[in-house]
Amino acid sequence: MSLSGCTRIIAFAFFICLIFASAPVSAQKKDTIANKQVKLLDESQIPLLVTKIETYNFKIDRDKFLLQRSYDVSRIEKTLPDIIKKVKGFKLRFEKNGNNMNLRSLNSAVIILAEVEENLSANKATLTEYVTQLKKSNADLNKMLNDAELKCNVSDSTLKTQLSEILNDGNKLNKAERQILIKINLLSSRISVNLLQTKNLSSDMVYLSISKKIKMWSREEAPLFETKPGQYEASFFETVTKALERSGKIIIIFLGGKISVVVLSILIFCLLTSWMISNMRRVKKMDDAESILAQVNFLKRGVLVSSVFAFFTYVPFLFANPTMSLLHAFEVLRLGALCFLIFPFLTKQSKLIWFALLVLWVFYALDDILLDSAFGERWGLFIAGILLIVLGVKIIQNRSKLFVGLDPSPATKALAVFAIIQVLLSIIFNLTGRLSLAKIFGVSAVECLMLGITLKVFCTMVLEAIYLQTEAYQSSRFSDFINYKELQFRLQRYLWVIACLVFFVSFVRNITLYDVLTTATSNFFYETRSLGSYKFTFASIAIFICIIWLSSIISSFISFFFGHEKAVTGGKRSGLNSMMLLIRLAIWTIGFFIAVAAAGIPIDKLSIMLGALGVGIGFGLQNIVNNLVSGVIIAFERPIQIGDQIEIGTKSGIVKEIGVRSSKIHSAEGSDIIVPNGDLLSQHLINWTMQDRSKRVEFNISVPYETDIESTRKLIADKLAKNEHVLPIPKPLIILQDFGEYAITIRTLLWVADLTNAGEVRTEAMNDVKTVLTEAGIKLQVRPMS
Repeated sequence: MSLSGCTRIIAFAFFICLIFASAPVSAQKKDTIANKQVKLLDESQIPLLVTKIETYNFKIDRDKFLLQRSYDVSRIEKTLPDIIKKVKGFKLRFEKNGNNMNLRSLNSAVIILAEVEENLSANKATLTEYVTQLKKSNADLNKMLNDAELKCNVSDSTLKTQLSEILNDGNKLNKAERQILIKINLLSSRISVNLLQTKNLSSDMVYLSISKKIKMWSREEAPLFETKPGQYEASFFETVTKALERSGKIIIIFLGGKISVVVLSILIFCLLTSWMISNMRRVKKMDDAESILAQVNFLKRGVLVSSVFAFFTYVPFLFANPTMSLLHAFEVLRLGALCFLIFPFLTKQSKLIWFALLVLWVFYALDDILLDSAFGERWGLFIAGILLIVLGVKIIQNRSKLFVGLDPSPATKALAVFAIIQVLLSIIFNLTGRLSLAKIFGVSAVECLMLGITLKVFCTMVLEAIYLQTEAYQSSRFSDFINYKELQFRLQRYLWVIACLVFFVSFVRNITLYDVLTTATSNFFYETRSLGSYKFTFASIAIFICIIWLSSIISSFISFFFGHEKAVTGGKRSGLNSMMLLIRLAIWTIGFFIAVAAAGIPIDKLSIMLGALGVGIGFGLQNIVNNLVSGVIIAFERPIQIGDQIEIGTKSGIVKEIGVRSSKIHSAEGSDIIVPNGDLLSQHLINWTMQDRSKRVEFNISVPYETDIESTRKLIADKLAKNEHVLPIPKPLIILQDFGEYAITIRTLLWVADLTNAGEVRTEAMNDVKTVLTEAGIKLQVRPMS
């Protein structure tokens, strides 16, 4: 055997020995690792393990429940295909006919895409929140599954089973959470892709809309008298048919994403209709129903039709930015109700004008939704413009003879002139080939006329509805609060201000500048401005003013309902005003702090302002602050209350109102005396009615010396005892007052239940005394006859 062979044999033997020698060591290491992984718990650790098992069981059950109920994406999965279909449809239409879309079509598409973008963003935010919650839940679950104590060795078989179930349930839950997390991530990715496409598409349409607004001032087509039918692809009838089909789809798509607004608007309609029908029924049951309804014009024609008209007048403003197709649909229904309401009030000539306006409105509304231009459209715009000018001139000439039984509006002439100017611009732009501008100003002209009539009728109907409310509930405090006679002119002024704002917004929308208006308004209110180191926005100032104004309105409302008129006129003492004063102070204080918080005014700035106010108080506002604090003291101490008969200095009267700074005293002469609250506390105050309303009155009589005094006193006492207006307790007191030079003076003192009747009772008592003494032969004497 060679040396190399012996070496190989020795090496192999050594390797075999090494394997057998390392086997026990390896087994020992495995046992050690196993013992480390599965440790044996002693008895003291069992209660802690049981508590942990209960905690983990609760977490697994809770996460299972949340997994089944809180991460439901079925709604998103159900609506996403329709959204994707809409986005694809708009994308294909834009790629195919983008350059041919007019401003109305682009605006409608941008509005609907904005709704789609809002829905996608909301869904993405929901899914992002789901992912965050699931990741946190899954991380906690993995931490629980990796807990070494769940893999410990325990002798109790029940505990072993519970540990095994926890691990099995945890692993199953972990798998389910991962599956749902993958599903939500995939859904979120699809939404992100479509959201990006929607934003890009909307941005492209906005850019194209801006481009068209710039280009529409240039000539788009040949001048009117140079046009030929062969220059247009489709006839006017075909173009209108396609436009109507497309508008119907746009309306369905838009309303489909505004279900909540539709439901809210229907609910408002039902409530207002029920309110007006209820008032009308109550009024019709009254004896003077004919005289009341004689003051009503439109609601008397039909409450339901009036409610429908009002509904389609205000409902467009419940939608943030409706499409023009939807606005025209609302206008069709509104004008139908308006025809029914105003037809009896139109003269024979104004009926022809109204019918012609309706025909022109229908033409312009159809022309407004056209996607493509047509030969008939060009000449139709020209003829319609001429007719509209003629109608405008007729309205100006006969503006005082348009209605029967209705007051003419002072804005009729201005409205007609404004419409004529727009129609002239429409004709000029049509003649020069600027079709977009011709359509915009033509539509705006007829819309302004119709909207002016609509707002006139709507404002009148609001006043009529309030009038019926006051008449239907004449005895209620709320009816007094909205008294028609007192508030008619004020309400009319406010309604016309609102009507002017509505008219302006509608005009801006008609001339396609609504986006410019909203952007400019948003920039004006929300642009950050600085005053020194303080930064603010006009929106925060407007919010502050609105909340303070609302607080004052609520305070005035409460002041009225804890009113003082009955207390003053009825002579009854009322302690409600003190409580009302405290409530009003609380409302103003709370309103101020809410306004500060809503406006975002920093507390440190507020403290500086209050410090400056304190300096002002120290220098010049002592009296005002004194009166304010005195008002609070009066509210708590109640030395006077509404209806009290008081005297302060040389002033006397009944307390009519206790205000924050001053109080009102109604004097016997009918004047109202304004007394600062500080004077009520600092001066001597006589309150005749603090305990009760009874008052002592007195009068003197003189009788000759030869008169039997006791008989006279008895006669007076008996006569006063028969007077029901004189209180028996304390009983009247008849005493000798004085021995005069020519006669004896007898003083009579008696009590009346209510001091407001004191003068009348005193007069009645003096007359009774004179009568009974005359009948007894006792003469009244002051001095001997000359």
